[in-house]
Amino acid sequence: MKKGIVYIITLVVVGLITSCDQDLPVLFSEQDGIYFSGTTDSLSYTFAKFPKRTTDTLKLPVTVLGKASDVDRVITIEKVSAPDADAIEGVHFKLLTPYTMPANKVSTTIPIVIYRTPDLDSLSRTFIVHVKANETFQEGIDVKTQFKVKMGYIQKPPSWGEFGGIQWAGYSANFGTWTKTKYKLILDALYDPVSDSTVTEFPIGNRFAPPALYLQYLQIVRNYIRTNYPGNLSVPLGIGPTLRDPDANNNVIVVGPANY
Repeated sequence: MKKGIVYIITLVVVGLITSCDQDLPVLFSEQDGIYFSGTTDSLSYTFAKFPKRTTDTLKLPVTVLGKASDVDRVITIEKVSAPDADAIEGVHFKLLTPYTMPANKVSTTIPIVIYRTPDLDSLSRTFIVHVKANETFQEGIDVKTQFKVKMGYIQKPPSWGEFGGIQWAGYSANFGTWTKTKYKLILDALYDPVSDSTVTEFPIGNRFAPPALYLQYLQIVRNYIRTNYPGNLSVPLGIGPTLRDPDANNNVIVVGPANY
């Protein structure tokens, strides 16, 4: 009787060990995954930040969910069709396929070229890309397999505010009412050739206590107007080069304080 029990227990243990051994190859032979590894799954890009550029290249980070390989591996990226994805591939953006994960690496970036098209003067455009499973990679973390990019150029910043409101930029004592012509003027005035960028937003919630740097920005814009459009500050107006705003009853543009 005891020998029979021992025999049965031995069979069960052997069976369990055999079963585990059979599972091991499946567990450790799963195909590596790939996913977008940035801290967010979307970004908003404005060419207003770089007013001298008509094209730029975004670099989206991707990471392998698995091990490095001793050979380059193909990464498949495709455009996603969606109701809010109205950017046109080949017009607003271009995928630089083929993409690869370099040998002995588990992370890289996916470059995507974007273009400052004329319609971005008044509209924003959005595209979504998806990292797709292929022969070398399966989709990695589900919530990180898509990335959304919203592009713009001359759109009113959300933090601008209104002429009589509490936001710094829109307040009457500063830049005042937002218009395309005035915004382009401010972008040009604050442009830094060293960094090839300018100041596009002034996100302060209280106009009564702005950062000192904002007052410096305001003075820079005033000086820019005085130098390039002296007719805007002359008495009477219009003596010398003058910049008028077609979106504000053809008024001359004055800031700090603003005249509209």
